Amino acid sequence: MIRDFLSLARVKRRLVDGTLPNLQAFIYFVVITSIDNLQLGYLQLSPVHPTRWTPLTVFGGLSLGGVFLIGTYLLNGGASGRDYIVRYFSISAVVALWIAFPFQVLISLPSMVPSLRALDWYVPAIIMLVNVLYFSFVALHIREVAVAQLDEPIRK
Repeated sequence: MIRDFLSLARVKRRLVDGTLPNLQAFIYFVVITSIDNLQLGYLQLSPVHPTRWTPLTVFGGLSLGGVFLIGTYLLNGGASGRDYIVRYFSISAVVALWIAFPFQVLISLPSMVPSLRALDWYVPAIIMLVNVLYFSFVALHIREVAVAQLDEPIRK
């Protein structure tokens, strides 16, 4: 059960086959929403000191997120694509579950490593880098599912 929930390959196969249960898709929605809320809570509780990089990180992350959503929608086939929301939340949640803890460790390092504390660009750079890698990885997998589902009727 856990392996079916956390394995990207298994989730993608179920998305292609159209056999992903609604409950599982809903749980992925809850996971993504919870991770987003935890991230916001963490940022509010942590002793954050805005730097000259903070506006770039905030608006850059927002811009990347917007481009990511539009891009993945188009990679999924746009208006003629199928099951975008289920694919988006399922793939995003599995990937987010795998990277959430390492990401939190990376952005918490300045509080543990004094030499990183002086680098005002460290946390914004980690956030932007992780966002670019995460969004790109998820987008590629959404595209793979969309293409595989188009090819599926030919194989049968």
